[in-house]
Amino acid sequence: MRPPIKKSIKLDDVASLAGVSPSTVSLYVRRPDKVSANTGTKIQQAIDELGYVHNKIASQLTGGRSQSMALLVPSIANIAFSEAIQQIEKQLSQANYTLSIATYDHDLDKEEEQIRSILAWKPAAIAITGATHKPNTIKMLKASGIPVVQMFQVDRGDFTAQVGINHTKAGYAAADYLLETGCKKPAYFSTRLEDDVRAKKRCNGFIAALEEHNIEPVVVDIAGNENIYAATRPALLRAMVANRGIDGIFASNDSIATALLMEANDKGIKVPEQLSILGFGDFPYSGYLSPVSLSSMSLHAKQVARHSAEMMLRMAQDESYEGERIDVGFEIIPRQSTRLPAI
Repeated sequence: MRPPIKKSIKLDDVASLAGVSPSTVSLYVRRPDKVSANTGTKIQQAIDELGYVHNKIASQLTGGRSQSMALLVPSIANIAFSEAIQQIEKQLSQANYTLSIATYDHDLDKEEEQIRSILAWKPAAIAITGATHKPNTIKMLKASGIPVVQMFQVDRGDFTAQVGINHTKAGYAAADYLLETGCKKPAYFSTRLEDDVRAKKRCNGFIAALEEHNIEPVVVDIAGNENIYAATRPALLRAMVANRGIDGIFASNDSIATALLMEANDKGIKVPEQLSILGFGDFPYSGYLSPVSLSSMSLHAKQVARHSAEMMLRMAQDESYEGERIDVGFEIIPRQSTRLPAI
């Protein structure tokens, strides 16, 4: 004997229980501010009693505007990205939009497939990370007609709406800072450098600054590892033995910089007297590390998120607005892991 088919609760059921028309219920679930408080209360009580969930996809198919948006980041393990996601979701939810999140582990082929899948759902707007993507990814995004905001990079790109920093200039500024604070042989530490295109750009800027001072650059590319602390710590002594005289490090993120601080402390390397360490991202914990707090470069991730969310909302609601380029700038936050500038 077949089990009885479960009947799904429909909008008409809510309307019947609330004593209002189906069109009034439809208006309430889409624009609750357009329904009187008394009627809205009756409808919400009926929704709660029946356990009704509005079918937003059906609304889109009948000509309704999508109330969902999408965001793609390389990784949510990076605190800068996870903080940005949280801020963007908060702003979008306040405007009654839901946010779909996808990651691609710096794999542009995977990003292309993620975007293909997201576009099939026709979100109201999409935020992508950086300016480097597969040609077919760019073609799909442009052909979709869906507003696109490029986050975390503003020095180039295929879309008008951009929020972020110039990573090449950030790398140059980091090298300059280490040299100004007395370092003679700074090194750049990163992981999966060929995959992380923004870290690569910072590396290029770092190298350019050193070459202007006739200093041979040292670049340490740590093998990919799910535990970046375990992968980074042994890399420090290997690099210092292979490149005698390293007295400063710019790390591609604060997690790597923190692992270097741990290893230096464990091996009796005095920071910053013998080795200055500068991170990138200014993670929430960086200023509270002990016994040495971490100097870092802020990319103002919360500002990136706020401007990106504002642009996504405006572009979704105003077809004449194509977005704009907002360079939020970067800022070096000096703490105990770097020396004071030479006087």
